[in-house]
Amino acid sequence: MATETVPAVMQNLTALLAARPLLAGPPKVPVYLFNFGVTSDAEAVVWTLGTITGARFLGWGSGPGSGATVQPLSLNGYLFTAVPGNDAAKAAAALARAGALLGEVAEQLRDDPTAGGALDQTHRWRPPILTSAAFLPWMADLNGTSVARVRVEFTITWQALDA
Repeated sequence: MATETVPAVMQNLTALLAARPLLAGPPKVPVYLFNFGVTSDAEAVVWTLGTITGARFLGWGSGPGSGATVQPLSLNGYLFTAVPGNDAAKAAAALARAGALLGEVAEQLRDDPTAGGALDQTHRWRPPILTSAAFLPWMADLNGTSVARVRVEFTITWQALDA
């Protein structure tokens, strides 16, 4: 029977990231399993899309070697931060904070490339990589305060070596 790794990877990374020192706080940075829409959080990490692609996905079936449990997996998410103020120094601080939060995601991937054992351990996996990260800065209003905001949309990819 095929096993599905996407839910386990998303759930495990949510829990693992929430426990990381920079995210556990203070201040606590929430890690959301789902995109719940607009929040009043100044910072958060949010998962948005888990994707399975590739020949092994198309080869699903029954029996050994069917590829039923080998999933080239990509996980998309975003993080955001807001720093009170509306000048160049605050914008730079927001960019630096967003970079630090993304660095914490990358560090978690280095510390535990299996996402807490969520990947099928009968295969060897390449270490996960951040295949993209787009920094989107802007000025905004958060609860009546001018803020420098940065949203970073990113993609993490895992690939089995023996896929």
